[in-house]
Amino acid sequence: MPTPRRLLLLCSTALALACGGPAGPNADDQKAKQAAAKQAEDDAKEAAGVAERKAKREAEDKLKAEAEVKIAAELERLSVLPDKLPKGVTCDTVGTAQDAFVRRLGDAKAIAAWDAGGKDKAIPMTIVQCTQADSVKTAVCQQNMFDSAGPELKDETRKIMQVCIDKYGSTKKPPAGMPQKRPG
Repeated sequence: MPTPRRLLLLCSTALALACGGPAGPNADDQKAKQAAAKQAEDDAKEAAGVAERKAKREAEDKLKAEAEVKIAAELERLSVLPDKLPKGVTCDTVGTAQDAFVRRLGDAKAIAAWDAGGKDKAIPMTIVQCTQADSVKTAVCQQNMFDSAGPELKDETRKIMQVCIDKYGSTKKPPAGMPQKRPG
């Protein structure tokens, strides 16, 4: 009788191997491992992309900061007044200096836009700001800066004006009866 038992054991083993037997959970584990590996790979790619974008953004911010420092240093250098103030400098001459500044540093497109109406708005505003500073030193500073500015300052007209106003503008306070701010 030992033979039928052996035969039965042999048949059941062959049947188990032929049908796949307990290999089902292994297939699920393998799929789970593949999915986890793919997810880890995707996460690594995403993290690398984020790091690359962050590095690029930080490099751009650093370049902007360096450019701002250079512009500020150039504005400070140009805002120094000569020992003897020139005669005949008025806010109208500052407007003329601004026109020459734009024509000297602007490209053809910028000059065309300036002539098409930009100067009709900008020069009167420059004259008003200069006049409100109520200081000959401010006018001399602004004219000097417009005459001496290099290409790095071609887009910095407002900063040129403001540096001179802050540095040399009148410190007189308006009369006591004059309102400090416009009402309303």
